[in-house]
Amino acid sequence: MNVTQEKSENVVVVHLAGRFDFGARKTFKDSLGEAMKEELPIVLDFGEVSFVDSSALGILVIAHQTLKSKKIPFSLVNPQPYVRQVLDLANVAKMIPIYQTIGEVPQMAVVSSKV
Repeated sequence: MNVTQEKSENVVVVHLAGRFDFGARKTFKDSLGEAMKEELPIVLDFGEVSFVDSSALGILVIAHQTLKSKKIPFSLVNPQPYVRQVLDLANVAKMIPIYQTIGEVPQMAVVSSKV
């Protein structure tokens, strides 16, 4: 999996590409750690993610718990249909908000990092 980041003054967008599976855990964890240093809301862009497995779902749950404890808003955007289906089957949206575009992320999640 390839991971890149882009930071604005009010959000860090982490772009993921490829297969999000057990083999990607270190890359994802390292990238998320870097993004957390900014103490800004974090948005994961799933637009280029072609596959997720159960270990990726577990990694997302751990990320959610970590970010929630630090009061850093966290959301996912742009999952492809297959990936969205897997996320829906696992009820990920009950923990982590999922939006089709970054423009749909509520202003509160994008602007306020410490509510």
